[in-house]
Formats: sequence, C-alpha cells, structure tokens
Amino acid sequence: MQDAMVKPVLYAAAEIPNYWRVEINPFKGQLTDEKLPVLFAHALGPEDAYERTHRVAAGDTVTLRSPFEFTVDPASLMP
Repeated sequence: MQDAMVKPVLYAAAEIPNYWRVEINPFKGQLTDEKLPVLFAHALGPEDAYERTHRVAAGDTVTLRSPFEFTVDPASLMP
C-alpha cells in the first residue's frame, strides 16, 4: 500500500522525475490473465504528480527511456 499510495506523493514532492513500481503478488486492479510481476512506470507530470507511462506484465518487453534507456521484461526481475 505504501508503494502505491504514500511513496509517489513523497517522491513527487521531492521532484524525483521517475517512479517505477513492480507488483510481485496478486493485486486489486490486476487485469484478467495478466502475469506477474507487473511493472508500473510513472513520470512526474506538469502538476507535480506522477502520470503512468507504462504498465507491463511478465512476458512482455518494454523500453523505458527516462531517466535512462532500459529494456526489460518484468519476468526477468524475478529469480
């Protein structure tokens, strides 16, 4: 709960430009047939609040470009 609700507010107030969260356990709002882990990438928007830029489930690959270029399949983040 802290990772989804508290940290984004604190990090945005500190003007941290990007916030990434990885859900490794089933969660409220998980899509049907969405495989874990799920990566949520956010960027700080003009209202000083995070806006989601990517939602990527295990088995899919994404290239994030901010704050640096990084290509990942969330499945590779787990042992």
